Amino acid sequence: MKRIASLSGLLALVFVGCGLISSPPIDNPFGLRGEQSTINLQAATGNATATATFNDITLNSPLTPTGFTYNLAISNVQFSGSGCPSSLPGSVQVKMDVSITVSDNPNPTSGPRTASARATNVQFNLNASGSGYTVSNLTGGSLTFSNLQTLLNILQDGGQNTATLNATVNTTSNPDLAGCTMTITWGGGQGVLKF
Repeated sequence: MKRIASLSGLLALVFVGCGLISSPPIDNPFGLRGEQSTINLQAATGNATATATFNDITLNSPLTPTGFTYNLAISNVQFSGSGCPSSLPGSVQVKMDVSITVSDNPNPTSGPRTASARATNVQFNLNASGSGYTVSNLTGGSLTFSNLQTLLNILQDGGQNTATLNATVNTTSNPDLAGCTMTITWGGGQGVLKF
């Protein structure tokens, strides 16, 4: 019995050392759920921005985190406007480059703290559903923060925080959606701490 307990402890240390242990997902860590971006598609390409404010969160962990990854989520997409084709496509392929910056300003004399992450080549499909589109097959939407300690400080202390998401969006469909207004409703996504 003692050997099993020793082996279990050793395996736990190995998993922690390799970064194979992660926290339960933190839902909507940056307050983006329900925020919308309106994109005027020119040649089926456009830019999206969404900003949210959120309060500090408590991260209860006896271990020291080694990484934080934000998994992007999209709730809904709609196309509208007089420049849209009269009959919208049944499916649309979307590619995006996405960046997110999280910041706060706990001490105005020293300036704001910021932490950023980026994902290139985020891809997903849109399938017509009622008056909008549902999202499927989202890939590449994990954004890992390189300045972990700054991010953790922002998330846990200093008061109200701001998250700003920026994306360059490219759509492919038949008919083409150039001239349409694309509205993305963002999901909250999930944050995952790695140990």
